[in-house]
Amino acid sequence: MTSLTSYQDRLRHIGCRYEGSAAPYAPQIHALVSRSPMLEDRTVDEVRRLALYMDLWSAPAGTCVITEGEPGDFMLLVIGGSVEVVKRDRWGMAKRIAIVRPGETLGEMSMLDGEPRFASCQLLEDATFAVLHGQHFERLINDDAPLASRILLKLNRMLSQRLRQTGAKLVAYMETMRTN
Repeated sequence: MTSLTSYQDRLRHIGCRYEGSAAPYAPQIHALVSRSPMLEDRTVDEVRRLALYMDLWSAPAGTCVITEGEPGDFMLLVIGGSVEVVKRDRWGMAKRIAIVRPGETLGEMSMLDGEPRFASCQLLEDATFAVLHGQHFERLINDDAPLASRILLKLNRMLSQRLRQTGAKLVAYMETMRTN
């Protein structure tokens, strides 16, 4: 895993701008609750407490904020802008697998399991995002276990839903291959 400093250095190196703590942006983040599986049902106070552990970053369109295969130990919560998620196929061709909009998250798998990034994420427009580093999440677990538990439960549910959707797509693909 990369250290906290290298995560910040990497974001700066690729053209992202550090805006400071996400804490002052807690009301903006809370406004995304209805569009955010991770934040749904969170109160303004809970979002404010979570934002204390997050940093705010911005970057111009075209910036690749996450690169497939690289180490990763942080996740992003998109606050403004949109992000294209692409995965390389076995021939090295990038295939779009999702468009992520404000309120949605990126990189949570690597933050939780420490494995390399599954896909690349490139900004389709100028974007602002809150970053939760793995070390900060561990601090949140120690400092505010009830909130961290609810966030972790939401992340697990999100990942489980994605796995089910992927499984359904795989079954559908296998069915089409069987008929061909």
